[in-house]
Amino acid sequence: MMNKTIKFYLLTSALLLFSPNVLADSQPFIPAGGISASNVYQPDGRKMITSANQFPYNTIVYIVTVGGNGTVYYSSGVIIAPNTVLTADHVIYNRPNGGYIKSATVYQANANGTYNSNTAATVTGKVANPDWLAKDSLITNGYPSNNADDLGILNLSKNIGLSTGWMGMTSTLSTNQTISLVGFPGDHAGQMWGMSGNISQISNPLFNYSNISEFPGQSGSPIFNTSNNIVGINVADANYPNNTNPTHYVPSSLASQYPNYGVQLTASNINWIQNNVPALKSTALYRVYNPNNGEHLYTKSLYETTTLSKTGWNYEGVNSQQPATGNAVYRLYNPNSGEHFYKTSSFERDSLVKAGWRFEQIAFYSDTAKHTPIYRLFNPNAKGKQISHFYTSSCAERDSLVKIGWRYEQISWYGL
Repeated sequence: MMNKTIKFYLLTSALLLFSPNVLADSQPFIPAGGISASNVYQPDGRKMITSANQFPYNTIVYIVTVGGNGTVYYSSGVIIAPNTVLTADHVIYNRPNGGYIKSATVYQANANGTYNSNTAATVTGKVANPDWLAKDSLITNGYPSNNADDLGILNLSKNIGLSTGWMGMTSTLSTNQTISLVGFPGDHAGQMWGMSGNISQISNPLFNYSNISEFPGQSGSPIFNTSNNIVGINVADANYPNNTNPTHYVPSSLASQYPNYGVQLTASNINWIQNNVPALKSTALYRVYNPNNGEHLYTKSLYETTTLSKTGWNYEGVNSQQPATGNAVYRLYNPNSGEHFYKTSSFERDSLVKAGWRFEQIAFYSDTAKHTPIYRLFNPNAKGKQISHFYTSSCAERDSLVKIGWRYEQISWYGL
């Protein structure tokens, strides 16, 4: 069996990182090759994205990281939740580059495709896939010698996803399927470029494409289908032995032998992502804040959350996780004060309706197993149309409010 070689591609401030490594023979569709940078097939069919402020391109971001070795790297990613970006895991952790990154900043693009330096969002947290960590820790250079789930998650200081939205994710993938790959290649520094083509071969969790070009800096670029659902993340390529800097060109006649690679969003990978991004769980209960009257609204509707955020409300994250069934929690609205109230008692619901409150809907369900109590507090100093009630699952938040004069009333409902 011939040796099979691929490598990943981050763009550094000083050089292109590219290192060969022999893949396991269990991946026979990966061809032999030597050291190279990345595969741009002739003629170069990539195009600059000049509508980068429109969906889905507005969800694709430019990532600048400082590696564990102190070197600055450039890569790509895609927004998948209000303050979350999905990228390649080797953007977050790469042993040859010093392990975990020291810091990272994410930028959105201008309409013309250039990155906008005024949109900087600091990375406040990172989640590395344990499969990648285990396999990457076994090497000293290059890409792991067996397939890895090269997927990583970045948490941001800003809820930029509420203004852009985000693409869905799907595990459905087939050969010859039309896909697009868009990111920030290093040969067009700080600019969004992309190309469409077809899937050539699939071997879980990797798949390849030999008619879509890419370049260092596109590690973490989303690969999405014609329905704008993400099917994978761009991570590596097969080394073309005659490639030389700075062209990185592969003759079209040899493209099928030297494809580029993505890691598939398999069902297990999507499950891993959702488990590490609370806002993507179907059980998420979102909390938004109205700075004009002090109200916190609790809703399972992402549409309601994003709509309110566009009208001046502040998204504060996931308040709790609520079951799909259980004891109904009713949402009522006081037209005089503008306050929403949440009750599990149908008797109290009906009493409030008789007093002039409006019953809006069953907002969500309380956990019958009573795993996580949600506490209700009352502000006795609220006047006029100031909101008087607040709900939280945090004991620390509850106790802090009590210390400044709020009254703890009761457990209102239970989360998972």
